[in-house]
Amino acid sequence: MNYSPPQNERRVHHQVREVFVNACQLLAPIVAGNDTVKLVSSFAMMQIVKENFPELSSSEISIIISTVEKMHREEILQSKLK
Repeated sequence: MNYSPPQNERRVHHQVREVFVNACQLLAPIVAGNDTVKLVSSFAMMQIVKENFPELSSSEISIIISTVEKMHREEILQSKLK
């Protein structure tokens, strides 16, 4: 799946957009399990994402993880995955 941004697109993380839904599905159970006690560290989540999406840079992986965690805190992650 190749994402072709519109000509006037200002966003720069196109690979993140391309894999975001799959990354959310991968991280959703981990983030939900971290609610009460952080069972999986951010470093471990970075490794999990890197194994599944080796084309992403470390900064792109950080963007995905922080966004998934924020969506979970705001209780919108699960509704986006349905």
